Amino acid sequence: MNNSTVGILDLSDEILLTILKNLNNFDVLYSLVDVNKKLNNIACDINFIRDVDLMTLPSNRANDWKTSVILDRVFKRILPRIHEKVEYLTIQGCFLQRLLLTGNYLSLRKLTLIDLEFKMASYVFSENSSFIHTFKHQISDLVVTISDPIQAKSMENLLIDIYSKIFALLTNLKYLDLDVDVDDIYAFRRSLLRDLPSTTCFSSTIVHLRIKMHDFDDCLRLLDGRLSQLHTFIITLDYIYNTWNTNARRALNIKHDSLKIINNLNTLFKLTCFSLCVYFSTNEFDSHVVPLLRRMSNLEKLTLSIRVGERNSFIDGTYLHNYVLSQMPHLHTFTFDIVTDIVRNNQQFKPSSDDIQRTFIEKDYHVDCYVDYDDSNTDRCHVYSLPFNMKHIHDITHSFPGGMFMNVRVLHMFDHSHPFEHDLFARISCSFPLLRNLAVNNLTPQNENRSQQLVKSEETSSIIEYLHLVELNFSCGGTHIDYVEEFLCNLNTRLPCLSKLHVEYEHLVTVTENFTRNTTRMNCAKLKHIDFYHKRGIVPSKNFYLYFPLLYHDNCK
Repeated sequence: MNNSTVGILDLSDEILLTILKNLNNFDVLYSLVDVNKKLNNIACDINFIRDVDLMTLPSNRANDWKTSVILDRVFKRILPRIHEKVEYLTIQGCFLQRLLLTGNYLSLRKLTLIDLEFKMASYVFSENSSFIHTFKHQISDLVVTISDPIQAKSMENLLIDIYSKIFALLTNLKYLDLDVDVDDIYAFRRSLLRDLPSTTCFSSTIVHLRIKMHDFDDCLRLLDGRLSQLHTFIITLDYIYNTWNTNARRALNIKHDSLKIINNLNTLFKLTCFSLCVYFSTNEFDSHVVPLLRRMSNLEKLTLSIRVGERNSFIDGTYLHNYVLSQMPHLHTFTFDIVTDIVRNNQQFKPSSDDIQRTFIEKDYHVDCYVDYDDSNTDRCHVYSLPFNMKHIHDITHSFPGGMFMNVRVLHMFDHSHPFEHDLFARISCSFPLLRNLAVNNLTPQNENRSQQLVKSEETSSIIEYLHLVELNFSCGGTHIDYVEEFLCNLNTRLPCLSKLHVEYEHLVTVTENFTRNTTRMNCAKLKHIDFYHKRGIVPSKNFYLYFPLLYHDNCK
C-alpha cells in the first residue's frame, strides 16, 4: 500500500470552497488573503467578501503590538483588496473612520455600526461628512447602536438631531434600526418629537423602522403620515405617559390630537408588523393603546410588552381577543409579555394562574403565567407567550415558575411581600443562562441564612453559577443585606465575570467582614467598578483596595 500525503493546495478550488464555506467569513479572509495566489483567489471569492462581519476585531483601545498587527492587516491589506465587492458590513463604531480610508465600497448596501459614540455619530451623520458624501444614495439598510448613556437634556437634543439627519440625508434608506445603550434600561426625560415640525424624522422610502423613544406622543407622531411607506414598526418606549412629569401631564389633556393621529388610517392600514415595548407601568392601556391597536386591521405580526396598573381585573386572553385581536383578521403571530399589577380585585372569585392560562389556550396561544395575591387586595398577574424570544422581560417576583429565556440579558427582580430564597436564584440561573445584568429589589429577609449553615456542614453541592453576569445591582434602600450575602459569598453563588456592583457601602463592609473575608473574596476579585449609594463620608480602608485588586480609584464612587 502506497502512502500519499495530500495538502490543502492539492485540493480543487471547488472542494476548498465547500470546506471554507463552513468557516467564519472573517477567519477565512484573515487567514488566507495574500498567503499565495491560489488561496488568495479562494478567499476573495464573492461567497466570503459579500458579507463581512468585523465584530471579532480587538478594540483599538487595546494599545499593544498584537492588536496593532491585527488591525493593520485588516485595514491595510485585506479591506483595500475587497472593498469594491462588499455588500453587507458589520463593524464597531470606533473603526468607522479608519474603514472609510480603505476604499469606496461601491457595492455596500447594508451597514451595521455597533457601539457608535455620540460624538462620532454626530459627525458621521452630518451634511459635510465623508460618510454621507459616499453613501447618501447608496445605503438601503442601516443598523446603529449608540453606546453612550443618555444623561442630560443636551444629549437628548443631540440624539434627536442624529435621528433626524439619518432620516433626511440617507435618501435610499428602507430598513432602519436605531438603538441606544443596549445593556441597560434607561429613561429619556421628555418626549423627543413634541413641539418639533412634522418634517422631523420624515421619509418616503423607509418600510422598516426600529427605534427607542420616550412616550406615546413620540409613537403617535411617527404614525402621523411622515413615514408613508412604513409596514414594519418596532418601537420601545419609557412610558405611555409619565404621569409624574407635569410637562408630560399636558399630553393627557390633548386627546383630540391623539385621536386625530389614531384615525389617520392610511399609515395604520399599511402596517403588517407592529411591536410595542413599554418599560414603565401605565394606566392608559385601555384608553390609549387599545384604540390604536384596533385600527391596525392589516397586522400579520403583533408584539406587545407592557405593564398595566390600576385596573379592576387582570388582562387575559378573553379581553385581548374581544377588544384587540378580533379586529385583526390577518394576524398569525402574537407575541406578548403582559403584567397587570396594582389590581384592586374586590370580587370573591380570584382567578388562578391556570384560569388565566386557559383563556389563552382556548385561543391557541401557548403561554406561562403566575399570579400574586396580596393581603391588601393589591394583586398582580404576569403572563407571557412561549417560546419567549424577546430580549426584555418585565420584573419578576418570588412566584416566577422558571422556563427558558435565552435572549434575555437584563433582569429585574422585585418583591416586598415575600423573600427570594436560594432555590429561586437557582431557578433564575437556569432560566436565564446568558444573563449579563441583574437587579435585585427586596426588603424582606430570607428565611434561612444558607452561608452559616454551609460553613458548619461544608456542603457545596448546590452552589449557583451565573457564568455571564457582569453587573449586579442591589437597589438603593430597597434590598435586604441577605441578598448581598447570597450573591457575594462563594458558598452560595459563583460570579466569574462580575465587574460592576451597585451596593450600600455598609452592606458591603458587613458581608466582607471589613474586606477580610475569604469566602466573599473570589466573587469580588474581578470588580472594576463599584457604585455606592449615600457616598458622603465614605473613606475606604487600606484593606479595601487590597480586596478589589482591579478597582481603579476613579471607578469607586
